[in-house]
Amino acid sequence: MKSQLLPEGFRDGMPDLAELEYKINSIFLDISRSNGFRLVKPPLIEFENSLFFLNNDRENIDAFRVMDPLTQKIMGIRSDITMQIARISCGALSEVSRPLRLCYSGEILKVQNTSINLSRQFTQIGAEIIGVQKNYSLNEIINLVIENLKNLKIKKFVISFSMPNLLKLISKEYNLSNNHYKSLENSFKNKNLFEIKEISRDLFKVSEFLLENIGKIEDHYSCIKRYSFPKRIKKEINSFLDQIQNIKRDFNELEIIIDLLEIDESNYHNGFYFTVYSGNSRELFSGGGYKVQNEDCVGFSGLLENFTSETSIQNNMKNKIFVPYDLKQGEKDILKKKKNLIVIMAVKRLNKVELNREAKKQNCRYYYLNNKILEVN
Repeated sequence: MKSQLLPEGFRDGMPDLAELEYKINSIFLDISRSNGFRLVKPPLIEFENSLFFLNNDRENIDAFRVMDPLTQKIMGIRSDITMQIARISCGALSEVSRPLRLCYSGEILKVQNTSINLSRQFTQIGAEIIGVQKNYSLNEIINLVIENLKNLKIKKFVISFSMPNLLKLISKEYNLSNNHYKSLENSFKNKNLFEIKEISRDLFKVSEFLLENIGKIEDHYSCIKRYSFPKRIKKEINSFLDQIQNIKRDFNELEIIIDLLEIDESNYHNGFYFTVYSGNSRELFSGGGYKVQNEDCVGFSGLLENFTSETSIQNNMKNKIFVPYDLKQGEKDILKKKKNLIVIMAVKRLNKVELNREAKKQNCRYYYLNNKILEVN
């Protein structure tokens, strides 16, 4: 049979990779649940209105749409499970006491891939705390992030914090038109401030200062605090800096970067946004604060596929044993549970030589004959 081409950005998960992804996923969910986060499982597809209700700019959501043949309504295939958690929390779980801690794992699809990530199908893992006193649970979320990274044996990582509402604050302060707002957003995103000169010399000066002060919080905290921003902007920046400084104080060994020009692509966070990068600059987790109706929330998520090249955990596959086709279930259970082996069954009657030969073909370390575990030779 000729090999069948898959659509761009989609792949088959072969055994070694699929098993590693399964192990990473299991570690994440086990840690989240042991910290009081309850597992939820939203559907892959929903009506567009309920799926994207957190996001104001629905035209730019990177998600597949399909027509429901039963209702003739437009449905969306999820590109971010966080929005589904928000819907569940203010719907089916609206009466559950707060703070509500939820975790999840599931497939998502994106229309566009990028030069950094060629895939369009991912497994998203994440955890959310719904209904918190403003910013009070950030430490808990950061601690959960660190616990996961340590258990995945990812030793080198940094967390970059940004202010997702800074762009709107600046726009309001300088009375920017829609076109100027877009120019400012692109300038911040590309870290190229040339276009801002045409908007306002004062705004260019502020932006230039912010660009120069991207880096470790301990190196730039005092300098940014002293700068003469417009009054409303200064108040919000100082509040943000103090919050991140508290995180640094509580997690002293954590490397924290502040980047006030960073643009939040998800477009629903407020107050703070963070991204966790590996030592190889691969994005592992991202998250922040957001609102669901009148509730303050905080959470984070990551794409499981990004962890496979960064983790040093091994599959630690059990040894395999090849057994006769008519082996009784009780004996199989002993091999699996007491001997901790993976059991591969023959499909027909084989003698000793044939059992040994077939076990070798199946990459088994042992074969079983006459109630004895024998090593393959």
